[in-house]
Amino acid sequence: MSYRVGVDIGGTFTDFSVLDDKGKTFLWKEDSDPVSPAQAIQRGLKAVARELGHTTEEFLKKVTLFVHGTTIATNLLIQRNGPRIGLLCTEGFRDILYTRDAFKPDRYNLRMPYPEPLVDRYLRLGVSERVNKDGEILKALDEDGVRKAAATMREAGVSSVAVAFLWSIANPNNEHRAAEILREELPGVPVLCAVDILPEIREWERTSAAVLSAYMLPGVSTYLKELEGSLKESGYGRGPLIMQINGGVASVPEILRKPVNVLASGPAAAPAVATHIGASRGLSNIVIIDMGGTSLDVCLLRDGRPAMSREISVDMQPIGVPGVDVLSVGAGGGSIAWVDSGGALRVGPQSAGSRPGPVAYDAGGTEPTVTDANIVLGYLDPHAFLGGRRVLRDDLSEAALARVGKNIGLNALETAAGVVRIVNANMVAAIQAVSVQRGIDIRKYALLSGGGAGGLHAAALARELRVPHVIIPREAGTLCAFGMTVTDVRYDEAGVCHTYSDNPDVESINAILSTLASDLRAKLRAEGFTDDKVRIEFFADARYSGQVHQLTIPVPFAEKITVGHINQAVESFHAEHKSQYTYNRPSVPVEFLHWRVTGLGLAGSTTAIAKPEAGSPPKRGERMAYDFGRRAMVSTAVYHMDDLFPGATFEGPAIVQSSTTTVIIGAGDKLTIDPDFALAIDVHIAD
Repeated sequence: MSYRVGVDIGGTFTDFSVLDDKGKTFLWKEDSDPVSPAQAIQRGLKAVARELGHTTEEFLKKVTLFVHGTTIATNLLIQRNGPRIGLLCTEGFRDILYTRDAFKPDRYNLRMPYPEPLVDRYLRLGVSERVNKDGEILKALDEDGVRKAAATMREAGVSSVAVAFLWSIANPNNEHRAAEILREELPGVPVLCAVDILPEIREWERTSAAVLSAYMLPGVSTYLKELEGSLKESGYGRGPLIMQINGGVASVPEILRKPVNVLASGPAAAPAVATHIGASRGLSNIVIIDMGGTSLDVCLLRDGRPAMSREISVDMQPIGVPGVDVLSVGAGGGSIAWVDSGGALRVGPQSAGSRPGPVAYDAGGTEPTVTDANIVLGYLDPHAFLGGRRVLRDDLSEAALARVGKNIGLNALETAAGVVRIVNANMVAAIQAVSVQRGIDIRKYALLSGGGAGGLHAAALARELRVPHVIIPREAGTLCAFGMTVTDVRYDEAGVCHTYSDNPDVESINAILSTLASDLRAKLRAEGFTDDKVRIEFFADARYSGQVHQLTIPVPFAEKITVGHINQAVESFHAEHKSQYTYNRPSVPVEFLHWRVTGLGLAGSTTAIAKPEAGSPPKRGERMAYDFGRRAMVSTAVYHMDDLFPGATFEGPAIVQSSTTTVIIGAGDKLTIDPDFALAIDVHIAD
């Protein structure tokens, strides 16, 4: 027996998903440790091994793949507790981190605080050098100036350095030579070049990506090397793979080469589950929600591909690299209910987290949460939480909601119903923000729900959005951790070739694409992927002349790109532009900026499939649960996930619970268990 393991650290729980070589999964949740995240991993691995009948060492020796989604980089950035770093830039441009792109993230907010730069101004040092847009060196690098800058940084005790010169994307020689000198002068101090991290136009984004990487590198490096060492000591013979923001995984050395790729990467695993599940159902358009204890993450699968964005930022710092377009809002099981100064009931964005957690945890929390509301409404069984490993105090939940409700004239039950209505409205707004507000009719989509709290709300959200079909994987409670076990290894590279569709520079385009494709093939082969498990994909950033932003569109793969392939890309661009902005200009030449290559090492995993059987599964009993249609508590059938079998079907109202999640089936909704054990809900939508 061999296993694949996915570990996803969340704000409330650290999730574990184990996929064996027969396609069966085992799921586990462990309380997250915000002070020492690795401790939660060690506790969880020990518990998983015990449940599977092994010691930790025996279990890890059977693990062939260990994938980890970490929040260490995001936490470093948000908490601003990273190290002192330096920036070496072209003389006269050290304030690019201050001037940014001349836009505020919320440009009409007059009270918005200015984001604190990651590099102190006295350590943002300019050096004489200059390259023009054509790659011509107008001014040679002042190597003595670089050494003087290194001396200043040495005296200040910097832990890492970013180098970002103007137009290094056209000719990186000056930038690379400066980095060589810095490494000579600052032995042991990591030096990162912007052109190696984000080889794209726009100096602000390129500089930001380099600075972010330098800021995160010491902390990320320490954490990942400790994780590697710990796993090796415990019996795991290979290095772990780390989840990236682009939706793929990469080796530790690759992450340390481009640390920015690990920012906000945990939620990027969800589309892998949607792709995995959608492929067997012929579904290519899926809305994905992952509702955990702290937040709700929303993203889309469009035409079989996750929606991507180059506009992602963390704490008002642009990442620059393409990433899965995930919208996160403060709507999780731990989101706190409160009454504002105007007497209105509100929910979130503040969260109780794992400590103290919801009031029902009886761990010192006093403010009621969405989880407390779901307990009072009868949706969560206090004795079945985490498979019975934690007993919840429903009396504390009721008392806390009663205290809040007293301020607005509601009893505990009415307050709990109000909390769920409000958090549902917040989640509907988040889903519409990534779909309806972008011209996408999600009534033609399916909704895939994950997260420990997702199943409690999924059918209600689909009904409000008029989405007729909901899929809840058996692994929903640990959705992203499971996604990591079926995610491909992915590497992204890009090159610059500024050209137009009416007279494309085919030779330069082919030079970029063939070189990058060859490099990525070699990298994937070195990691053990055979040619039949390697896939290369081409993309281009395109826009109409005069536009500021661009769209990334697919380019047909070929060993040698022709004008015909570029024309196909142009058609794709016109279609995508019309889809997103309601118009296009087919008679206008398309301007191309960047040419991108994605190298995929295919995971090739499957989950267990069983032959459907007719019949209804056994009930575990009934309990009183709130019916929003009747506005009253009604007797509701209770089922357990372990008793469900492919082909089983029944109608709501009903509750399905497991050790990692609970699913609410509304009145009139019909549940069917699919061959892969996923719960498929046909949602009753009133005319």
